[in-house]
Amino acid sequence: MDTRTAVSMLSDEALAFNACEQCLYDFRTDEGAFTCHYYECPYLPEDLDVWCPTCRYNFMVDDGNPACGDTPRCNFARRTAPARVAALDAWLTLHGS
Repeated sequence: MDTRTAVSMLSDEALAFNACEQCLYDFRTDEGAFTCHYYECPYLPEDLDVWCPTCRYNFMVDDGNPACGDTPRCNFARRTAPARVAALDAWLTLHGS
């Protein structure tokens, strides 16, 4: 999926999302601290959430311990994660990250 296609699929909420001004978290690398001190961004739209809701595997950076096997194969991994990774990548491209 190219960036233009992914951008056109973003919801208005995802397009309008901006990380907090002082946020140190890097959504591309999954590094840095949230200045709000939450475990995860409380404002992140669902379209941009690349974490498995069951085991917290991060599909953007392929990091974590997937509960469904060494190669994630749950419904979220097959149906939802690829679109969310493309959406987050498009959002990051739009925001110069």
